[in-house]
Amino acid sequence: MPADPTPAPDAEAEPGDPAWPGPERLAGLRAEIDRLDALIHHHVMRRAEVVASLARLRLKSGTPFRPAREAGIMRRLLADHRGPLPRATVIGMWREMIMGMTLIQAPFPVAVWSPEAGSGHVALAREHFGTAVPLRWMRSTAQVLHAVGAGEAAVGVLPLPQDDPNAEGANDPWWIALMRGDGAGLSVVARLPFVTLRREGAPRAQALVVAALQPEASGEDRSLVAFEADPDFSRARLHELVGAAGFKPLGLVLHRAERAPTACLAEVDGLVEARDPRLAALAETGLVRPVVIGAWPVPPPEHAFAATME
Repeated sequence: MPADPTPAPDAEAEPGDPAWPGPERLAGLRAEIDRLDALIHHHVMRRAEVVASLARLRLKSGTPFRPAREAGIMRRLLADHRGPLPRATVIGMWREMIMGMTLIQAPFPVAVWSPEAGSGHVALAREHFGTAVPLRWMRSTAQVLHAVGAGEAAVGVLPLPQDDPNAEGANDPWWIALMRGDGAGLSVVARLPFVTLRREGAPRAQALVVAALQPEASGEDRSLVAFEADPDFSRARLHELVGAAGFKPLGLVLHRAERAPTACLAEVDGLVEARDPRLAALAETGLVRPVVIGAWPVPPPEHAFAATME
């Protein structure tokens, strides 16, 4: 990229210093900013035209939502960015643009689990999906799953399954519906937050995003493998069996009920597809109905947002 024709003033200079720019130089810098703003806007409008052409070619088949592609864009921006502009600012700008471009292609209502006003999941969804996307608050996870399955919402935001009884939604194992095939073809496709844009941190809530599409490889992914097990199996034993089948287990959530098998949800490394032979290997260990219920791109590490001034 060619250098700006008007050099920037010395960052250390103050009014009265010889290095402090005079009125003519300041006017030149401001004119250059205006020129760049117009150029940026021109390219954004051109991008929107290309997206509109893509939407016409798509002929309403499928969804424009591509979490793996979005993750690739975010990772590339973080890796390529240089200069004093904070990386979080760049990511925030692009996320708003991506979701605005998504709305050009198709309506994108988002169903959000929010059992009470002020839920952190609403803030989490708004931060990820942007200001233009309509959010629909729903009091139960079943309502969210129904809305997405019926096509009333493009995606659903649901509480992250956890063993912590104090975590939001911990007592609502909505993922069992996906394990048993009651999810109308839904899969987990993203985890929130993907990036934290605010200095005070993201909302404390964590969530998974479900949609009627199959996850795609982003280059660095995690998957969820669900199955049922004998209630007498310990957590350590279940972890061992998942590893013995060839998976790299990273976490395990259990839901125990009286007179019923234990429902298990294992987070494993990599993208697992429906015909992965390791699922059959898991069944051979005595675990029942092992199935992958989705995957998500791994969020960038915090150090990826460190300032770079070179």
